[in-house]
Amino acid sequence: MSETKWTFSQKFYADFNVTASELALRLDAMKSRSIVSPDAMQTIASDLSRMTKSLSDATGSLPSYDQRQCELQLKALEKNAEDLRGASTSTPKFSFKRRPTKPKVPAEPVSTAGVAPTHTRPSTSISSARTLSSFSHRYLTIANLDAKDSSEEVSISDLDNCIVNLLPKGGDDRTKITAFHVRRLSKCVLVLPHISGSILLYDLSECVVVTGCHQFRMHNSTSVDVYLAIESNPIIEHCSNIRFTGYPTSLASDVVRQDSNHFTVQDFSHIRPTPSPNWSVLSEEESEPRWPVSEVDDQSLSKELQRMLQIRRGGSVEGTL
Repeated sequence: MSETKWTFSQKFYADFNVTASELALRLDAMKSRSIVSPDAMQTIASDLSRMTKSLSDATGSLPSYDQRQCELQLKALEKNAEDLRGASTSTPKFSFKRRPTKPKVPAEPVSTAGVAPTHTRPSTSISSARTLSSFSHRYLTIANLDAKDSSEEVSISDLDNCIVNLLPKGGDDRTKITAFHVRRLSKCVLVLPHISGSILLYDLSECVVVTGCHQFRMHNSTSVDVYLAIESNPIIEHCSNIRFTGYPTSLASDVVRQDSNHFTVQDFSHIRPTPSPNWSVLSEEESEPRWPVSEVDDQSLSKELQRMLQIRRGGSVEGTL
C-alpha cells in the first residue's frame, strides 16, 4: 500500500468511526422517545445512504480488515434504524384491530435472517485465518498455530499469562504472514516477526508487544510496551499508558531501520496540538535486554513473565501471575 493510500485509509477510517458513533448516539436518543417523526427517520436514512456511498467509493483503498469493520458498523446502524422505524410505525396503530394476521408477521424473523449473514461474514473471514486462541500460562510458538497453512493472516485472541514467540525458524514456510489480528490479551509477551502488512490490536492489558510492520493500530488497550519497526505512523485509539520504542536489535538486526517511525504516534482519541497523555517513549534504560526466544517450562514461564512484566510496571510486581 502506497503512503498516499495509507494516509487516505487512516483518515477515512477515523472519520467513518466518528460519523458512525454520532449516528449511533442519535439512534439511541430517538429510541427513548415515544414518537419519532418521519422527518427524523428520513434524516437518518439520508445519513446512512451517504455513509454507504462513501464506503463504496473507498472500496479498494482500505485494508480488508478496515473494510469489514466499516461494513459491520454500517449493517448494525441500518438494523437499528430499521428496528426504530418498525417500532415507530407499528405503535400508533395498535388499538384493537383483530390481529390473527399479525402473528403471520414472522416477516420480522425473516428480515432478521436477512441480517444474519452480516454477522457470519466476518466470522468466516476470521475463521479463514490461522488462529491462536484460548490459552493460559503457556509458551506458544508457530507450532501452536492451527493447520490452515494457506492463509497469510493470523488471529491471536483470549490469552492470559502467555509468551507468544512467532519468530521464524529456518525454512519454516508457515511464517509467511501478512497480517496479525490480536484481541483480548492480558499479562502476555508477544514476540512477532516483521511483516509487510498490518497488525491490529484490541483490548490488551499489561502486555509487551514486539513487531515490525507497515501499519500498526491499537484500540482499547492499557499498560502496553511496544517495541516497533514501522514505515508509517502508528495509531492508537481509546488507549492509556502505552510506551513505544524501537524493535530490539538483538532479535533481528535487519529489521531495525534508521527511518522507523515508532515515535510518530497518532492518537485518534487526542486530536489536539498538545502531546497525547496516553502514550510515552520507553527509554533505553527501561527497555528489555533479554527476550524469551527459547521455549521454557511452566515454572520458568512464570519467572520470565514476572521478570518482563515487572519491567513493564517499573520494577514493582503487582500480585502473582
